[in-house]
Amino acid sequence: MTVLIVEDDLPAQRRLVRLLRTHPSYRDSVVRCADDVTDARHVLASEVVPLVLLDLDLNGDDGFSVLGAASNADMKVVVVSAHADRALQAFDVGAVDFVAKPVCANRFMLALGRAEPESSGRRPAALIVRGRRGLERVAVDDVLHISGADDYVTITLTTGRQLLHDEGIAQLERQLPAAFLRVHRSHIVRRDAIRRILDGPGGTRILELRSGSCVPVSRRRVAAVLQALLGEASA
Repeated sequence: MTVLIVEDDLPAQRRLVRLLRTHPSYRDSVVRCADDVTDARHVLASEVVPLVLLDLDLNGDDGFSVLGAASNADMKVVVVSAHADRALQAFDVGAVDFVAKPVCANRFMLALGRAEPESSGRRPAALIVRGRRGLERVAVDDVLHISGADDYVTITLTTGRQLLHDEGIAQLERQLPAAFLRVHRSHIVRRDAIRRILDGPGGTRILELRSGSCVPVSRRRVAAVLQALLGEASA
C-alpha cells in the first residue's frame, strides 16, 4: 500500500511518517512525500495511491488542488491542517477525516483507522485498540461486550480478557457490524452472546450473557433487544 504525505514543513512531514509507522495497518506501507503541489500531482498521476495525508497550505498554494491529478478513484484523503475553518470543505470534497494541527497522536490514529482499505464497502474485520500498552489489533469476532461512556470504553473479549480503549462508545458503535446491538447508553453486546432477558428492580430489564455476566437494558431499547432475541431463536 502506498501512502502519500503532502506537507511542506519538513519536521511535520517526518512526524507524520513516524506516526504512520506505528499503526499496525500502515507500518509496512510505501511512503511517498511531497512538499508542493507540483510534486504531489506528479505522484498521484503516476502511481496508484490508496491514501493521501494532505496539508492545505503548501507554500501558499491550496492543497485541494492536488486532488484533481489522482488516478485512483477509490483514493482516500485525510486532511491534516491548521485551518480548522476548512473542515467542512474537506468533507465536501470527500475527505474521510480532518485532523487539526498541532496533531494529537491518538486523534491521528483514529483518522488512519477510518481510512483503512477494509473499511470501504463493509465493516472492518478488526478494531485498532489504543490502550496503556500501545496499539493492538483485535478481531471483531473476538469481541463479546463493550461498556463505557464518552471518552473511554472497556472491551471484553470472548476469552474474558478486558481491554481499555480511548474511544467513545458512539464511535465504536458506528464501526461494528450488525452482529452487535446497543442495549444501553453505556453498553454494546454481541447478539449471539445474549442468553436471556430478566426482570430487574423497578421494572427495569437485565441481559444475561452466555458468559454469565449481566448488562442493563435501557427502557427505550427493550423492544430492539426482544426482537434480536426472537431473531436469534428462529435462526
